[in-house]
Amino acid sequence: MWITIQGKHLTIKIDLDRYIPSPDPFFSIFTIDDHILVGACWKGKLEGDESDVYRVFENLLDACSCLLDPEHPHVRALTRFERKNAEEAGFRLKGDEVVVYRGVERNSIYYACSTGRIARIYYHNELLEFTDCPEYKGKHKGVVELSLKEFVEDVLKISREYLEKYASIIDRILIENEHNPGDDYEYLLNFYQEVKKMYEKPSCGSSSLSKKEHWA
Repeated sequence: MWITIQGKHLTIKIDLDRYIPSPDPFFSIFTIDDHILVGACWKGKLEGDESDVYRVFENLLDACSCLLDPEHPHVRALTRFERKNAEEAGFRLKGDEVVVYRGVERNSIYYACSTGRIARIYYHNELLEFTDCPEYKGKHKGVVELSLKEFVEDVLKISREYLEKYASIIDRILIENEHNPGDDYEYLLNFYQEVKKMYEKPSCGSSSLSKKEHWA
């Protein structure tokens, strides 16, 4: 059974019926509008890629925490480092990004960037390179833009829905397969609440105590 967690632009689909005893035990699809960042298309049908569901949401929340705090010393250092990595990996950044954050999945990599008002996500989905679907030929690598506000709101929306409706199901499946989820839920919940507070602050650019503790 596939579950769908959807925002205005971001959509994550997770297959609850397939489990692989590996660090990436579930199959998932992650799209932004009509761009497939995680997953593939075969014979006219979208197919998931092996993934760690918690990591998918953690990466997105981590990206938001960086995009909302561009002046934090760690974020500035991270941006310098990841900008160089992105360019060496063949991504052609436009040059006006003030934050560059890298998210890595099993067969995909993306750079979530911010110009201050615009979220720009550069991605390379290696699995999609081999698609036999004409509509996705040559679209394994690209960039998608949306407002920073809508990107953060979407991440918060889908993270909250995951935590409220599906995290317990994922944990149960992990336990049934003799995999201890540990404190993944508590960590992700706390991280979600932290990013939500950052977003709701009148000035998102200032560093909070909890943010500093997160980078410690």
